[in-house]
Amino acid sequence: MASASAGKEASLKDATLFVNVPFCIEAPRYAHGRYLTGDGAAKRKYLEAVMREVASLGDVLEGKRVVAVRIGGGSPSVVSPDQLGELMRLIRAELPMAHGAEMALEAIPNTVGVPSLTGWGQGKPSRVELRVGAIHLRDLDELHPPYRVSDIQNAVLFLDKFGMNNVSVSLVYGLPGQTEASWRQTLRKALDLEPYEVAVSPVSPADGEGLAQERQRALYEVASALLGERGLVEYAVGRFARATGESAYVKALASGADAVGVGLGAVSCVDGMAWRNTDDFEVYCAGSDDPEQVVRDAAQLDDEARAVLVARRALCLSEGVEAERVSAAVGELSAWEAEGLVVCEDGRWRLTSEGRFAWQWRTWAL
Repeated sequence: MASASAGKEASLKDATLFVNVPFCIEAPRYAHGRYLTGDGAAKRKYLEAVMREVASLGDVLEGKRVVAVRIGGGSPSVVSPDQLGELMRLIRAELPMAHGAEMALEAIPNTVGVPSLTGWGQGKPSRVELRVGAIHLRDLDELHPPYRVSDIQNAVLFLDKFGMNNVSVSLVYGLPGQTEASWRQTLRKALDLEPYEVAVSPVSPADGEGLAQERQRALYEVASALLGERGLVEYAVGRFARATGESAYVKALASGADAVGVGLGAVSCVDGMAWRNTDDFEVYCAGSDDPEQVVRDAAQLDDEARAVLVARRALCLSEGVEAERVSAAVGELSAWEAEGLVVCEDGRWRLTSEGRFAWQWRTWAL
């Protein structure tokens, strides 16, 4: 019976679920997107709408299994811990979850403590993505987050006490005034926290306030060298992990899993059909379980568009993507090759060193 069940699950198509919780204490510096700072009532109203949308996904996930869930957006950990726990329980109960599916939750350090971990624990998160940004004091001041270095250290201690050891720490490089020395200090202090993964990303060029592109590239190379020396492997662009610390969500998306997005402005691509949810808070909360009310910009992707999407996702992985798998995107890939961003060797397209940084800078990647 167990063998038959395993065979049936293996025949299902992989899917990922991203839940957008856009609330935060204050809109973060050097970040883009829509952030909400509503009160407790607004947060409860939104989470209730999200749960209704989750419960309505039966048709979308027909013939599929969810291999990874990521609850992110703004700072999901600022909403009610009990309600977050309830959301995770609902996802596990209502959706076709694969055995051992990852349940990742993004959190900011000052929200991690006994009350939050008790509430989240009801939903059994298997991974916590701790958004740190910086640990060097001057760089942390530049980010101006609602937490301090002591909050970062205490968060890791609390997570360990509650047995939530699969922790990813995310850092930002290229901040105004950041130096190689301050960046190295942040990296070393992050490693002292003993995370399973360290994820690094640059200040967006859209801000026009960070370091120049070449200086940011130098900091990326510093991170690659220093983290590599400490045994963390860059399995995907900007993501350095120990053997058991790789993000199942990132790897599933890069490997071709369908993407289902839930929440305000969330984007989905399932069976070649792409769409996004409304950005209107009231419209979403009133009709989250009714696609006719909340879905925007639905479109069926043609073969070339699908191949380009597959290529852009898959290229973030260190092993790249099989050329045959993205043959319909050869025109765009050849253009990237002419720019020195990708190379095709042994039947696989891979990012070059220049391409990995370009992928980080979001100048051409999806």
